[in-house]
Amino acid sequence: MIHHHPSPEILSNYARGGLPAGMSLVVSCHVHGCEACRREVAVWESAGGLMLLGSEPVPLAEGALTRALERIDGRTVGESKAPGKLPGFLERFAVPAPLAGQHIGSRLWLTPSIWIAPIKSNLKSPSRTYLVYAERNTALPEHTHRGREFTSVLYGSFRDGSGVFGKGDFEEADDDISHAPAVTAESECLCVISADAPMSLHGRVARMIQALAGNRY
Repeated sequence: MIHHHPSPEILSNYARGGLPAGMSLVVSCHVHGCEACRREVAVWESAGGLMLLGSEPVPLAEGALTRALERIDGRTVGESKAPGKLPGFLERFAVPAPLAGQHIGSRLWLTPSIWIAPIKSNLKSPSRTYLVYAERNTALPEHTHRGREFTSVLYGSFRDGSGVFGKGDFEEADDDISHAPAVTAESECLCVISADAPMSLHGRVARMIQALAGNRY
């Protein structure tokens, strides 16, 4: 059962296309498996449609439609967009449909029990979007954030100071939150994450590993 959901503000921004592409993907992964949030998104979309119906038509600027389609589709006009094939290391996980169409990069093992894989979306987005995997009873380093971080749990569960987050749950973190997510003993854990900036790690060793990874996460 899903216990943690995006806020109404996040869902309304998601419904109107107001989130960065990476964060929108994370919310999509949650909404895909959450009936309650799908209903709320439908309400926001309906409200937006009613507002459009009640507004006066305005002529589009030259090239506006082309630019809008490029922003929605993340590509230039005429460029093909073939769905990405999931890499072998994800085949044993039942990933949600929004993620299945993305281009997943190679794994980078940070420790023998933790890896990160970038989502190489061709959507133009300032956020950093990636998968994080950790084995059971594994804790990530203590860290805070520079800006927002969205997380959707795809498999397993973890706990931090905000509670326990299981499959389908959503968590939002920012620079007011310092935490060290720890995978529960029941199973390994896989999450999709999108953040405004790399994590701000507290430990010296963790910062060294982050630097070796190119300060991408």
